[in-house]
Amino acid sequence: MPFDETNIGDPFYGDFPDLPAEGPWADLAATVQRQVRELQQLRFEPDVRHAFLELLMQRRESAGRVRDPVVTAFDFLPVDVGFDLLLVPGELLLARPAPDWVPDRDTRGLLDDLGLDISEVDCDELRSRVLRLIPTGPTSPQQLAAAAAVLRSNGLDASVSTITATGPIAKPPPSGPPGGGAAVAGFRAEARRRPGGDGGPGEPAVVIAIDTGRTGDLRADGWLNNVPRDSDNIDPLDEFPLPKGDGFLDSAAGHGTFVLGCIRQVAPHADLGVYRAVDSDGIASEVRVACELIRAVKQGGAQIVNLSVGCQTPDNVPPVALKAALEIVGEWERETGREVLIVAAAGNFGDTLPCWPAAFPGVVSVAALTPGLAGAPWSSSGPWVTCSTVGQGIYSTFVTGREDPQLDPAATVFGPDAFAVWSGTSFAAPQIAGALARLYEDGYPLREALQTLLAAGLPVPEYGQALKILPGI
Repeated sequence: MPFDETNIGDPFYGDFPDLPAEGPWADLAATVQRQVRELQQLRFEPDVRHAFLELLMQRRESAGRVRDPVVTAFDFLPVDVGFDLLLVPGELLLARPAPDWVPDRDTRGLLDDLGLDISEVDCDELRSRVLRLIPTGPTSPQQLAAAAAVLRSNGLDASVSTITATGPIAKPPPSGPPGGGAAVAGFRAEARRRPGGDGGPGEPAVVIAIDTGRTGDLRADGWLNNVPRDSDNIDPLDEFPLPKGDGFLDSAAGHGTFVLGCIRQVAPHADLGVYRAVDSDGIASEVRVACELIRAVKQGGAQIVNLSVGCQTPDNVPPVALKAALEIVGEWERETGREVLIVAAAGNFGDTLPCWPAAFPGVVSVAALTPGLAGAPWSSSGPWVTCSTVGQGIYSTFVTGREDPQLDPAATVFGPDAFAVWSGTSFAAPQIAGALARLYEDGYPLREALQTLLAAGLPVPEYGQALKILPGI
């Protein structure tokens, strides 16, 4: 991808023209502006956040009785300003110092004093690295966080078992585009046909998203129909409240389908897949995400993994299971001589605190820009961010269904072959994943592709290298 003064900051100059600014698009722009203002304001509205989280908790009260292994119960540590810290109730995670490690007398005494029993995690790949610590009695989120801090002060690598969500939770729902999906499908047709680079498509990169899954429908317009549809990667769309749903799209329904469409627009020839680790309300345990990440690389052959999920943590401590998964992937790279790039959304927290897994060293962390290429104020940012691209008012593939009036007063209806508009770093990250896949097709090794892409960006303090790829509104 040669670049010069014509495409610095816009590496695929001319391939993704701006959206129209007149007519019905202007009305949609007003909706997007309202939604991102609400997202930015939400960090200052604890009553609104807590009421919504409690609603989501009630919707999964039967989580222990459902057969879907992705669904997990959650609780939260409330905060007044910012976003509440979500965690799995009744467990901590402990990094295992060695595969055959057993606690010595002092450690066993410390665990007994804290009322913690040792158990295995529900992931074969992680069992030699991570242990669960289960309280012997009822324990509040605050007590769990305090116990983890005590363990760390005694030299043990422990953390709460985080919820790695599509969030923060309660972000604005998607909106339908003017003229329906056909308008966007036609607008995107040229980008969909074009190969990456001047030399035509080369070997496609294997790109796997860890997300809510994909729609089970085959689309008449052909979008995403070549993404595998397996029994364990279909987004149920209307799973909550358990056990049968309520006839409306769940709060994160279609998230994975939207993410896949972002990648496909930028890299139309990528070998695209999705592993389901997140439920359709946007909730995922870090153990599940970590396990699917390892599986995507080792079994799925992923060269690029997109993680449009993230979490903040008490005391900004790196989540144990996600840290272990990244270590396993790194070891696998060294053993096999293959390269893997992990691309992760920086989060929609509106502050500079680390969001995991994006903040881990070696992860390509992606913040969001406004369509004018300024840092989006609702996006997480900071020195740990690698790069950024437009994350406001992004168009992509969506699912069939009606939005829940509790989330979207307009109860927007999406028909077959739907496209939608959504905002978030969730939809900035897959553009970068797609851009890397596109450069790989042009013959760049993966890490060289990353350096080439970053060199084409414009530095923006706290937002890394700014890159314009898909337009927003």
